[in-house]
Amino acid sequence: MDDAAAWVRTVAISAECQGKGYGRMLMTGLEKLASQHGVKRLLVNAARDAVGFYRALGWTVVEAGGETPVLTKELRTGP
Repeated sequence: MDDAAAWVRTVAISAECQGKGYGRMLMTGLEKLASQHGVKRLLVNAARDAVGFYRALGWTVVEAGGETPVLTKELRTGP
């Protein structure tokens, strides 16, 4: 989006691998990488059934309507 915000796109964990912590590890790594590059805020269009997953990781719903709700997370920047 700009120097301070970025969109997360097409995150998916196959059904047989869900619930094993892979999604959490993926998002933790993504958030760390983004913050190291100066991104202060991430946004994602989440599948409705993934909103709980993102909320558990500290994301906040900013647009609940539509087919894919928009969530955001503020990041700490730096190494």
